[in-house]
Amino acid sequence: MRPVIAAIGLVACLLGVWVCGRAGRARLLSNHINYKDDAGLLASINEAIRLSPLDPEVHYARALVLWRMEQLPEAIREYESVVALRPRDYVPWFDLGITRDNNGDEEGALSAFKEAVRLAPHYGLPRWELGNLLLRMGQRDGAFTELRRAAMSDPKLLPDVIDLAWEAYRGDAQAVQQAIQPQSPQARLALAHFFVNHEKTTEAMGLFRSTSGTTGKDRHALLTALLATRRFTEAYEVWASGRDASRKESHRVISAITDGSFEKDISLDDPGFGWQLASNLQAVRLSLDTNEPHTGTYSLRLYWSGDSNPSTSVVSQLVLVEPKSRYRLSFAVRTLEMLTIGLPMVTVADASGDDGPVLAQSKSFPRGTSGWQDYTIEFATAETTSGVRITIRRETCNMVPCPIFGQAWVDDFSLERL
Repeated sequence: MRPVIAAIGLVACLLGVWVCGRAGRARLLSNHINYKDDAGLLASINEAIRLSPLDPEVHYARALVLWRMEQLPEAIREYESVVALRPRDYVPWFDLGITRDNNGDEEGALSAFKEAVRLAPHYGLPRWELGNLLLRMGQRDGAFTELRRAAMSDPKLLPDVIDLAWEAYRGDAQAVQQAIQPQSPQARLALAHFFVNHEKTTEAMGLFRSTSGTTGKDRHALLTALLATRRFTEAYEVWASGRDASRKESHRVISAITDGSFEKDISLDDPGFGWQLASNLQAVRLSLDTNEPHTGTYSLRLYWSGDSNPSTSVVSQLVLVEPKSRYRLSFAVRTLEMLTIGLPMVTVADASGDDGPVLAQSKSFPRGTSGWQDYTIEFATAETTSGVRITIRRETCNMVPCPIFGQAWVDDFSLERL
C-alpha cells in the first residue's frame, strides 16, 4: 500500500502544481492590462480564461477591457460571470450596475446597485450611484434616502447631494432641508452656507441657530459667505457667537466699535467685525503699545519707514449701522516726527457694495510731533446702508513714489448715533 499512497500523493502534487501554474499564467496574462493595446490585451485575457475559466480575476480583467472598448453587452456578461464566481464582493456588483446603466438597462442596474449596497451598506459610493439612478427613474424620495445615507458615509459627497436636491425640488429650501436632513453640525452649516449663496438667508440662519458644537472652520465658512453677500446683521450674529466671554462686550449692538481702545490682541485671521490689519504692507509696521496711551493700557502704534502705497488700507473695522441715520465717529491721535506729503487720515465708507462711496473723512493726522488730539467725523448713511468700514489710510499723493516717515498712535474709537 505504501507505493500506492506515495503514487497518489505525487499525482496530487503534480496536479496542484499544474493548476497553480495555469492560474499563475492566467493571472500573468490578465495583469498586462496596462501594457498592451486593447485588441492584443483581449487576446491575452481570452487565453487566460481558457487556462483558468473559474478565476474571477481574469473575467474581471476581460470585463474591464470590453468596457473600455465600449463592447458593453459582452462586458456585462463578463461582470455577471464575476459576480457568479465571487458573489459576496460588492465591487463587481457595483461595476455591473454601472455598465448596465450605461447600456440603458435601468432595471438591471437597479438590481445590481441594490446588491452592492446590501453587501457594503456603510460605503458611500454604491448608495450615491443607486440614489442617482432612482432620481433619474423619478423615484425622488427613495433617491434622497440613498443619497442622504451616501453623504453620511462619505461627507465629501454632501455638496453634490445638496446640489441635486436644489435642482430636484426647484429651489424650495424647506424641501431641500427635508431631503438632506442634516444631522451633524458640519452638515447643517454646509447646508446653511449653500442657502446663503442662493439667497435663502432666513433658512440659513434658522439652521445656524439650531446648531451647537460648531467648529471655527465651519463658522468661518458661513461668516465669509454672509459677508460676501453683504448680510451684515446675520454675519455679526455668526461672528459674535464665536467670541469668548471676555470679548463679547459689544454683542449684537448696532453702531458699536469692537475694542475701540485696543485693549485686546488683534487676530490676523479673524474676518468679521474686529480690527483688520492689512497684509503684505510695505514700509508699515503696526503694534499694540503701552507707551502713553490715551486711556487704558494700550494704543495702536503705526510706524512708517519709506515708500508705502497711499491708497492701501492699513487697518480697518466693519461696523453695523442703521440705514438713513446720522452718526459721529470719535477717536484720538498723536504723532512723532511725521514727515510726508500724504499724511494719514481716517475714512468712513459705505460697506454695502464693492468700493462703496466714502461717506466722510477726517482731517489729516498732525505733521511732525504732537500730543494727543481728539478727532470727530460726522456722516449719514443711505437707505440701503447696513454696515460701514472705518479705515486708516493715507491722503492721496500728487507724486510717485510718495514716501512717509514717522509714527502715529490712535486710541479710543467710538461711534454714536445722532
